Amino acid sequence: MGKEREVFGVTYDRYVLIQLHRELTNQLHLKRIVEMPSHGAKAAGSLYSIGFAVAGCDVTLVNPEINMLAKWDDIGQTDRMSYRENVDPCRTLFETDAFDLAWNFVTWTELEDPKRYLQEMKRISRKYILLVTCNNFQPGYPWHRFLHYWYGFHWNHGQVKYNHITTVRKLFKQLGIQVIESGAIDTPGWPDPSGPRDVRLHRRYGSKDPRLQSTPDWDVPILDYVKNNSYPGWMKKLGKWDMLFRKGVFKLPLSHLFYVLGEK
Repeated sequence: MGKEREVFGVTYDRYVLIQLHRELTNQLHLKRIVEMPSHGAKAAGSLYSIGFAVAGCDVTLVNPEINMLAKWDDIGQTDRMSYRENVDPCRTLFETDAFDLAWNFVTWTELEDPKRYLQEMKRISRKYILLVTCNNFQPGYPWHRFLHYWYGFHWNHGQVKYNHITTVRKLFKQLGIQVIESGAIDTPGWPDPSGPRDVRLHRRYGSKDPRLQSTPDWDVPILDYVKNNSYPGWMKKLGKWDMLFRKGVFKLPLSHLFYVLGEK
């Protein structure tokens, strides 16, 4: 298992997620959260919900990366986290209305039947569903596709049609989920390009053969910031602007992520 350190761009998107989770927790009075599934995408998995935990929510992780769970203890949030393994995200055994909010970060587009998955998210959530998704309406996306073509990497980033905010909003409406907020986040001012790091990750860990797939041993800088509740000044300033103008599509052409929040 190779060692990999998350780059500062990944650290920043984790910071923005923490801010979004805090605002939603306060705004919607959230207490019980499920992240399904909770594995990672070119970064450490099963840590995307730490913002909800820090804000006071109890978090359930579905199909986590087990080797990452110890990092919840590093930030003093183990008591807020539980997990379930070997769960079919489209047909879970969770009770109806078991959680205040069901959410996912990026990986839901990898599932074979995203529509059936979203129906299940609607069933297990008492009220809210949140999807945070890669944004293809930004200049880094064509470059990413080109690199996959050039190096012959198979596309392992899900169904790209769901990486458009209008498509996800329509899917919510088709399933009777009212969209109450949507917007663009993770807007640091540069595109979301793939570079040498991404090529290396695909070569080492992106095999199409499941038998050859593995995950890195991740070093996750955001955890030190969370543990000490102290963040770099540039991150706080950029994050404040990012969150202030997040709603709607104003920032979409430069944002790495978008989100859709629905109410059943």
